[in-house]
Amino acid sequence: MKNYSKEMTQINTDSDNNELLSRLWDTEQEILDVIDAFCRENGLRYSLAYGTLLGAVRHGGFIPWDDDVDIMMPRDDYDKFKMLWKQKAPHGFMLQDEDVEDGYINNFMKIRKDHTTYLQFEYERWIPLHKGMFVDIFPGDRQAPGGFARKLQQSEFLLSLLYNRGYTGNKKGISALCERCLLNLVPKRMHRKLSVWLGKKSRRWNDKTSNALIFPVTARSCKKTYRADLFDDVRRIEFRGKQYYATRDTDSYLKTAYGDYLMLPPENERIWTHHPIIIDFSRNYDELSEEEKWPDKDKPDQVKA
Repeated sequence: MKNYSKEMTQINTDSDNNELLSRLWDTEQEILDVIDAFCRENGLRYSLAYGTLLGAVRHGGFIPWDDDVDIMMPRDDYDKFKMLWKQKAPHGFMLQDEDVEDGYINNFMKIRKDHTTYLQFEYERWIPLHKGMFVDIFPGDRQAPGGFARKLQQSEFLLSLLYNRGYTGNKKGISALCERCLLNLVPKRMHRKLSVWLGKKSRRWNDKTSNALIFPVTARSCKKTYRADLFDDVRRIEFRGKQYYATRDTDSYLKTAYGDYLMLPPENERIWTHHPIIIDFSRNYDELSEEEKWPDKDKPDQVKA
């Protein structure tokens, strides 16, 4: 068994950690392959997104210091994906989202691989959900037509996030105080129902296909809008030696998401930022021993072949 300390998250300088990251990439790309095949089989649109699309354009694969895979779908295809997955899920892979499992706090879905572990946050230990390695799938919704309707939609996005996660990202100041007050005003048992209701209300303009797209998965992303035809013209793009779908106008998408996306960050910021607590490539978290679930606190990152 190898233990990985926080000091070993310097991707560019540690060969053992590079080996670990490469194995993670292999597993995540395996999940991406399953999703790609499922979408092609069922005529569903998707595109690589965020850092995954940036990595494809700038590096031909993963960003060298990144370890996750993001894709995006228009809401109609996202909903069809969920429905069809329930009917014929590929063996060994599972779908998680707020409608499927209680305790899941994201408003986007994850596809996880069975018999793997990727424990990223301490709170995940206490939630009875699968903790395998995953790919994130983000749904795109249509922006409200303008004026008051957009402000109302923005509020619905943020309140839905708040009552789902218990936060939107504001950690201090007036905004954080307001969030705590809003959370306390509603009984906790009602938070999930209110979040789902607000999320559905925010999507009432989805039939307006000429309206810009929004991916309301964080407070910051709620404010960014993308071309209405983002998924109308997709192409196959190389990612780590294989081909996947991506919006043809990658430049517009990445400029909106990142600004000057071709500029590399300073060298001291090119580090593995997710800091998983436990990684296992052959067992679920529940299959680990208590000793393996609670490794030495001085060396909290752990991997087993």
